[in-house]
Amino acid sequence: MSWKFPRALAAGLFSSLLVTGVLAEDAPPSINKLTEQLASKDLPARREAAFQLLHLGAAAKPALPALLKALDDDDKQIWSYVIQAIAAIGPDAQEAIPVLIERFDSRKGRGKRERDLRQGMMRTAYALSRIGAPAVPPLIQALGEGDGSLRMGATRALGAMGPAAHDAVPALIKNLADNQDPLRDESAQTLALIGANAGPALVTALQDSEARRRTGAANALALMNPPFQAGAKDVEQAATNEKDPLARTALLAALPKTGVPPDRCVALILPAVTDENETLRHAALNALLSNSAVRQAAVPKLAALLKDNNPAVRERAARALGRVGPGAVDALPTLLQAARTADGAPAYADALAQIGPKALPALLDILQKSKPAESKWVLRILHSFGPPAVPVLAEALKSNTPEVRIAAANALAEMGHEADTAAKSLFVSTKDSSPAVQAAAFRALVAVHADSGRLKPLLQEALTDKDPQVRRAAAAGMAALGGAAALGVDGLVDLLSDDNPAGRIAAVQALGQLGDKAAPAVNALISRLDDPVLQSSVVEALGHIGPAAAPAVPRLVEMAKSKKDDQRTSILPVLTGIGPGAKEALPLIYEAVRDSAPDVRASAATALASVETDNGKAITVLAPLARSTESGKVRRAVAHALAKYGPAASAAVPGLITMLEKETERGEAMRALKAIGVKNVPDLLAMLSVNDPRVKTFACESLGSLGPEAKDAAPKLREVAAQDGALRASANAALKKIDPSAP
Repeated sequence: MSWKFPRALAAGLFSSLLVTGVLAEDAPPSINKLTEQLASKDLPARREAAFQLLHLGAAAKPALPALLKALDDDDKQIWSYVIQAIAAIGPDAQEAIPVLIERFDSRKGRGKRERDLRQGMMRTAYALSRIGAPAVPPLIQALGEGDGSLRMGATRALGAMGPAAHDAVPALIKNLADNQDPLRDESAQTLALIGANAGPALVTALQDSEARRRTGAANALALMNPPFQAGAKDVEQAATNEKDPLARTALLAALPKTGVPPDRCVALILPAVTDENETLRHAALNALLSNSAVRQAAVPKLAALLKDNNPAVRERAARALGRVGPGAVDALPTLLQAARTADGAPAYADALAQIGPKALPALLDILQKSKPAESKWVLRILHSFGPPAVPVLAEALKSNTPEVRIAAANALAEMGHEADTAAKSLFVSTKDSSPAVQAAAFRALVAVHADSGRLKPLLQEALTDKDPQVRRAAAAGMAALGGAAALGVDGLVDLLSDDNPAGRIAAVQALGQLGDKAAPAVNALISRLDDPVLQSSVVEALGHIGPAAAPAVPRLVEMAKSKKDDQRTSILPVLTGIGPGAKEALPLIYEAVRDSAPDVRASAATALASVETDNGKAITVLAPLARSTESGKVRRAVAHALAKYGPAASAAVPGLITMLEKETERGEAMRALKAIGVKNVPDLLAMLSVNDPRVKTFACESLGSLGPEAKDAAPKLREVAAQDGALRASANAALKKIDPSAP
């Protein structure tokens, strides 16, 4: 059964709602009412009036005088609504023109933020552009005024009008030679926005005696869209004759946009592509790339430059072809020959990589046919391709030449995880007839993060291979995959002499994983501290070994004296791990405690507590570092260090208490305070004021342990007991111990 609302009843109810105004919209306020409201002292009322007038559009014209007056309102929101309202009135707002133009004057903007000035100029310019044609003559007049801000605003307003501002072209072209760079740039953009009507005058200006005006005219032609192509011959002639660097640079950008034939563009642009002036080169490259027809016409010309006698010219041509990208594929043979001659220099590698996958078959062909010594440059270039080159390198693993197979495996190893898709081919290569290829394949499999479940058994088997290079590659792999225990210290020390840097690094890291069990390797590790590839890894490994690494202290001290913060912050933790056996480093540590770098001071504080056996001396240095003026990192390190001294470090308690106010430092401070013990009543009262229940509980318990000596704390404890239910039991227990006779 369905129920329907009676239609007659529904109609009656709707009529009633209309009468009572429940559904009727409130009538909008009148223009007069809004005008009065706009002058109100009530800020929300003024904002609402400005907002309402904005949405009236042209109908708000009667309010224009009030709107102009409101432009001086200090409220940014009101100003924004008002300027938009004037813009919305449009051509009927002619009387606003002089007021708006006057607002461009820099004197009107004194004391305002740069951002507000920019916003004001843009919105005022927009309002003038909406008023349209009546604003053009006064704006043209403003272009000739002495105030730069006034000229800039007028220029921007004319630009917003586009073709309608064509009468301003002569004045704008005059300003292309202005002393102010921003005004020249704005004038060029406005001329470009005016479009074809400005074209003839701009072409004529290319012959002007003033270089800045020629530059601006060329910039305007380059920016114009749709382009002005009626003066192509004049533009070409100007580019041929131009000597000024800035004007020439601008003309290069204009050439492809102004109808100059592609072959002529290339002829004029190409010399600049290899010019010594970097700015000119960039402009020339951008000009070549801005037009597809010019770009393709340039490829054979750039390819010819790859045979130039000057190496710098060849490299610049290669970079240009790289910027062309896949469209430069026709230049591949010449580019590859130039790359071969330059032994795969970065300029050629980058160019080939930018041409992309189309270059890969040719590179593989060269790789397969080249002698081993000649193929290294190809592999370097393939490496620069990244993942797209992986299939090519995997294919190269099948080469008839062992040296090519080795080089391909090494290239895949250098690519790391990016080459993981080649793992299947690399696993096949572990059974290669050449031990050197097998070794390279094992190293590559580790580097590309191949499946360790499949790889580890192969490495374990290879540890007993008859060939030493296979055994060493397997050992490096085992070390890298966490198999340090299986290799033992002797095996890892032997691996420290691996010809491959990755193997040496794996050995060092594996010895670090063994911790103090690697003590027999300390001298071998010390001898590797001069190896820049291994140095940081060796320092870290010595830190893991601990006290047994004491023989390394003299060398570590010598390294730390380099005054490099990053080196000292890595060495100081090693000294911490060595402990008292590093006493030879104490002068260095004491000096580091006073260092200007917080990271160094923090590491030094921790090292001092570990190495210095004179506790009193260490505490005297460390306690002041808990003060509030110190870095938070230093204070945390100091608090951690002071905890080991227990009650002997009581001098640090006031500083540690100040740390309790910071949540990031509270944990370390409490740990130290608990270890030291707090016996001073004022200190404990200060702790009761810290907004943390753990701190307050500790303070209550410590006050209670003092018994009657803490009687001065009784009022505060009673206050805590009354205010904090969670702490009531602790506070009452303390009060009972302080005065057992109290009720």
